[in-house]
Amino acid sequence: MKKSVKLILLSAIGAVSFFSTLTLSSCKRDKCKTVSCQNTSTCDKETGGCDCIPGYEGSMCEVTTREKYVGTWNVDETGSISPRNNYIVAVETSLLPGATAADVQITNLYNATFGRVNATVEGDTITIPEQTIDNKRIQGHGYIKKDIYYNLHSSLTLFYIVTTLQDGNIDDFGYKDGTNPSVWTK
Repeated sequence: MKKSVKLILLSAIGAVSFFSTLTLSSCKRDKCKTVSCQNTSTCDKETGGCDCIPGYEGSMCEVTTREKYVGTWNVDETGSISPRNNYIVAVETSLLPGATAADVQITNLYNATFGRVNATVEGDTITIPEQTIDNKRIQGHGYIKKDIYYNLHSSLTLFYIVTTLQDGNIDDFGYKDGTNPSVWTK
């Protein structure tokens, strides 16, 4: 009788241990439970990190990407047909209806008084989609580099091209071959 009680007791302890181990090891911790992604971004259930929507960045998508681009920039550039030129441009939040947090507008690009040039930013990249303004076709792309010490100054390297539709003249700022881009500082 003592053997059967021992056997039953050992079997019960073994069964409880088995089911406890099975239950505890099959539970998967919810990595997103304590994560609060901002600006309608979502949490990645595998990594527990935030997947930011375009226009936002940071560990919780709390930073508006365009803010590092917005402001007044000093431009130094030499085009394929234009001489070296120094002037100022302004990058502003886009005023277009339906604009997102990733949309900006550039005034005085090419040291010209034509309308605002539309652009999109994502992370450290700015893209100027092809557009026609005042009989000029413009497109380009570039990247920003922030001052790592003070975070107050930045430089932006922009590769762009301006085609005058009336006469077909093309002024290239490194767009085609990557050399001689427009350099912006603030």
